[in-house]
Amino acid sequence: MSDTDSNGSCQCGSNRSLDIKTPRNVHLSAIYKRSFAFYTVKHRMPVILTNLIDSLVRNKKYIIEKYGEAALEELKIIIGEISELKYEIQTNKSLKPLTTDAKDVKIYNDYIYKQTVAEGHTTHFHTIWLLTECYMYRRIKQMFETKTIIKDYDYFLHQKQEAYTVALPIIKTLAEFIVKILTNQNPPEKNEFIQLLKVNLWGNKCDLSLSLGKANDSSQLFDTAALDKYILCDDSETIWENISNDDCSDIIDIVFDNSGYEVFTDLCVADYLITKGLAKSMRLYVKTIQWFISDVMQQDFFWILDQLKSSNNEYLRLLGGRWSGYIENGTWTLVISDFWTLPFDFTHMSTVEPELYKQLAQAKAVFFKGDLNYRKLFGEKNWDPATPVDEALQGFHPTKLCIIRTIKADIVCGLPNGLAEEIEAEDEKWMEKGDYGLIQFSKQKLAIE
Repeated sequence: MSDTDSNGSCQCGSNRSLDIKTPRNVHLSAIYKRSFAFYTVKHRMPVILTNLIDSLVRNKKYIIEKYGEAALEELKIIIGEISELKYEIQTNKSLKPLTTDAKDVKIYNDYIYKQTVAEGHTTHFHTIWLLTECYMYRRIKQMFETKTIIKDYDYFLHQKQEAYTVALPIIKTLAEFIVKILTNQNPPEKNEFIQLLKVNLWGNKCDLSLSLGKANDSSQLFDTAALDKYILCDDSETIWENISNDDCSDIIDIVFDNSGYEVFTDLCVADYLITKGLAKSMRLYVKTIQWFISDVMQQDFFWILDQLKSSNNEYLRLLGGRWSGYIENGTWTLVISDFWTLPFDFTHMSTVEPELYKQLAQAKAVFFKGDLNYRKLFGEKNWDPATPVDEALQGFHPTKLCIIRTIKADIVCGLPNGLAEEIEAEDEKWMEKGDYGLIQFSKQKLAIE
């Protein structure tokens, strides 16, 4: 049977996927049936699209109140377009070129074309998982940005805000804890810093793209001692030594991942670094479009600050005031860049956005948060788990890197020999659940012209 129909669209379907695990040192892809990539493309991505349609229908009254009755026609068109994308994914069609004049569109289309030349057909099941997953979120954004009335509607807003609300009990607990540390006038202390780092790590379990948009209970994530046995690589002491003893720069950067509880823990770490004199300024990197359901955009950041400042909890109000003050006086700077929502790994940064690479190089250290950043840092490859971190970074060394991630995809490096195999013997799905964590560090630096 031909791989294409009379219109040239790929008809190859998912039946060409191979019933094997992902081989070592190749890109993650749904072409391998015994992979989380295959499960994601076959099951998770269509469910995310279905849930988005349900959310739009459920919030129709809110949309009408905000944009007027005329928004309904555009909403109807968008729901049809989401259904069409879901069909394309499920039937393994080729990735269609994006069509708007947004500045990232040419980069996407050129990359899709490059992969098409290399692969024959760039289809959802048979191309790099990173590409098809990023492409889905970028296509959704295109559906809205091509409309007139609801082009600026945040279609993941309600899920992100619900995630914050559900996490309020643990947020209040952490707020009281961090306020006492920030106001005790003591110098920075290693054990405090490491505990905060571990709180920050387990905050990364709160990922709406993994839970398919449903907010989960995060109340157990503050008990870091009970979770220590699940940290498979713990470079927290090395991170402490390098941050506390390095005077090469007064800047530390954080590349955010999820909104809600996780970004609250990010900001606790950022405040500690400032208050205890480990940094004089922080640059906080946010996404420019709605991304993997729960990723932090600029409006999410300011919404959380507003929630804190208006809270009836004294510790939340205090932190909301402090953090708003940091933004107002320039101690903290929000940085936006389209690079974080492009479909390829960070080895491309030095050529695609060299100024961003050079900006990161100005920092004493950069904290990279979360699973998608991990996949992009390490090239979306199925490394041997014992591969050293510096080797797996493949030359991406703008400055010292602090890599904080709970494992939710089948990519990992920097583990002791045999550890991954030992865990897999007990649970073959161990890399898909976020039950295990990594705190990893790289001190190599590679300048670019």
